[in-house]
Amino acid sequence: MLYRFPARCRPALRFDAVSNIGNGVNLVLFPIALVVLETILDAEVWHQAVLASFFFGSCLFGLLVTRLGTVVPMRLLVILPNCLMGLLLFGTLIPSDGASWFTFLIGATFLLKVFHQVAEMNMFRMLYPDTHRSAAVGLLRAVSAISGLAMTITSWWWFALWPQWYASLFCIMGLMLFSSAWYYSKIPVARKSMFVREDRAGLLTSFRNGCRIFFADRRFVLYQFGFALAGIANHIGLYLVPRVMREDAGASDSTIRFVAAVMPVLLLVMTAPLWGRYMDKKSPMTARGVFNVLQIFAFGFYALGGVTGQIWPLFLGGAIHALSNGGGAINWLTGSMYFAKPEHASLYNGIHVFLTGVRGFIGPPLAMFLFIETETIGSVTITGLGMGPWVFLVSAVLSLLGACVMFTQAKIDKGPIDDRIGGQKTANDRSAG
Repeated sequence: MLYRFPARCRPALRFDAVSNIGNGVNLVLFPIALVVLETILDAEVWHQAVLASFFFGSCLFGLLVTRLGTVVPMRLLVILPNCLMGLLLFGTLIPSDGASWFTFLIGATFLLKVFHQVAEMNMFRMLYPDTHRSAAVGLLRAVSAISGLAMTITSWWWFALWPQWYASLFCIMGLMLFSSAWYYSKIPVARKSMFVREDRAGLLTSFRNGCRIFFADRRFVLYQFGFALAGIANHIGLYLVPRVMREDAGASDSTIRFVAAVMPVLLLVMTAPLWGRYMDKKSPMTARGVFNVLQIFAFGFYALGGVTGQIWPLFLGGAIHALSNGGGAINWLTGSMYFAKPEHASLYNGIHVFLTGVRGFIGPPLAMFLFIETETIGSVTITGLGMGPWVFLVSAVLSLLGACVMFTQAKIDKGPIDDRIGGQKTANDRSAG
């Protein structure tokens, strides 16, 4: 498969692919942690809501990567977070009271993960040409998904035999992250992976300048609005699936582990390269609209399974959702670069991740409020709307609205910013001739 790519990017792709074997941990840490909370530590809904808020809300720090990238090599911002996350996973060996310590420890790894994530997105533009970028990311995600699948199947077997030793498995994940960091450090970079600072303004001034650039690009604003609608649908519904499977459908622990952890990664392995090639031929709005339509069906089946107490709709919904997320993950990583001028690539990625963090921080607590009737956290009792499985219909409606925005924008789109800049340069050259 490497020979389908230009020769100049093959060395980077080789080391990146090997690095993504260890990076598979980042892909599956959240669903495996949810499974541990639900099937081993007997967690409450609020534990899962807090973990989801850490996972999605950590993206609030995405803009810091843009700032740090002006003084620190961007490649280092991929390497160091993986090392620190590996150290934190060894903290699961520390004796504790169970669910609370585990929730906050894994949550801390998610705060570090965002630095790795945004820096890697910026490096994609440096390492791979736009004609093959989505295909390269699809291949890399397939490698990490195969690794993540192996880890997820191992966890399925491990938790069934030795649930009390779950911390040992997380230590193995820590070693994999160290390996990922080592091989990423070997990627050859033609020039320093440093993003040039356009001015020496302070942090607040830089933030205002970034907002000005963002709001001036109406295409990117509309794209982010459409992305947010379906994005918050995921943040509302995703982490509640294991809870609904247990409480409303009476699913066994092994079934919950398969649907919540194994199946998503299995389908990602099967579909990521295909989605990558598809997205090299389509605009990110068209692709995102397709993924949103798949989400509508997934959330509909989740609601049907929870309301009727049947497992098969939850199983089918999980499969469709995994199919959607297989391409959605690539779209999330590469879509912003469709709109960004080269000098604004890091800024656009930072804004994209920051906005993901905003809705990711709000979505899980909102989902808990919609889902529960009452929940006790220490001495505090929270009263919710008690929608139960019907909450998935809220996610389905938001996904529908997101699809409408994306398909509408795709119809009036004028093409990627690189093509428009290239066309403008060509016209200027002809004029000068």
